[in-house]
Amino acid sequence: MFVFVWIFVWLSFPRASAYIETVIVSGCESCKLHLTCRHLTSIIAILEAEFVPEFNETSLNGSTLVPTAFPPVHPRQALNRRCSGVNHCSFILTEDCPGANDWGAGNLTVKYVCVSDDQIRKFCNSEIVLPDSRDPGISEGFIHNPGYPRFYSSERECRWKIRAPQEQRIRITVLDISVTADRTTYADDCTDRLEVIDSGQVIGRTCKQQEPPFEILSDSEFMEVVLASTHSLMPLRGILVHYTAVGCSTPDAPEDGYLVYRNDTVAEFRCCVDLTFADNGEKTKIINCLGAHWDVDLPLPNCTSETKKLILPIQESRKPQKLEMASDILAPALLIAALFLINFIVLFYIYKIKQKHATEFADEELGTLPLSNNEKISP
Repeated sequence: MFVFVWIFVWLSFPRASAYIETVIVSGCESCKLHLTCRHLTSIIAILEAEFVPEFNETSLNGSTLVPTAFPPVHPRQALNRRCSGVNHCSFILTEDCPGANDWGAGNLTVKYVCVSDDQIRKFCNSEIVLPDSRDPGISEGFIHNPGYPRFYSSERECRWKIRAPQEQRIRITVLDISVTADRTTYADDCTDRLEVIDSGQVIGRTCKQQEPPFEILSDSEFMEVVLASTHSLMPLRGILVHYTAVGCSTPDAPEDGYLVYRNDTVAEFRCCVDLTFADNGEKTKIINCLGAHWDVDLPLPNCTSETKKLILPIQESRKPQKLEMASDILAPALLIAALFLINFIVLFYIYKIKQKHATEFADEELGTLPLSNNEKISP
């Protein structure tokens, strides 16, 4: 089975060095998948890993065969162990995922992101301030501990404080976690662990990779992510966390307009009596919150009257017309004047030459006339 690759741009890049790019690779269970990023300073973060077994509709006893279950280690965990935090890697399910040999034939699809270095917060005690939904900028990023994916340390709490604008909340997703779990049965009962704090209260903790990944949404615009460790140095990866703003701040009302209604996903604005929005002539404008940004350019266009709206385009259309007419007339006039001047100079030059030739011809004729008798030269 062939390996197919699709590449998508996940966000528009506000600056050349900052990007988050989504890549999907797909192939058979024994095919070698190559995960790679186009920039050497970017790293791989696994978003999804899905194996779809082949369905065989026939069997010896006539019953439908049921596809096999996941092996003891989920392929996502195997991918994290081999590929997370590096720039490129190769992966074969049957070789890199324990138990996958008994899984049967099928198709493996991996979705991952390539993250540029300036979209990663890798130092402890960092504060992350997300841009307002009314301003341009990437309202998401990644966190990993110092030393990821080779080790983590060092008998202290490593904290990251994330702050979003008002009316927005923060969602984090633990894409990879590999810490000492002390053979505990429960994912939140560990000495080394990841904790999520909102308004001074621990709202979630984990120390084991979960499938689907551990995800939590804050109740306010402030959140802390804490990696607590009791060991000085551990040869385990640590954590890789994705954070993003959720919701949009309320835009300012347009001039001569007001906010009618808003919720987490929609806001409705209306113009005052006898006024309409300047861009489309409608009295009402409904905008949608897509993730952390509105689906329109802000600020909103002002409200204006129908008379102003009609007069303004006429006035604006007249100016360029006058300019065009002036330029259309001026250019030919200058050309004609230049041609007249050139013709005048040529004609004047020809006249002067003819006059000169006429004078010379008259002198020659006078020199050839015979002398009269009275004008004879005496000896």
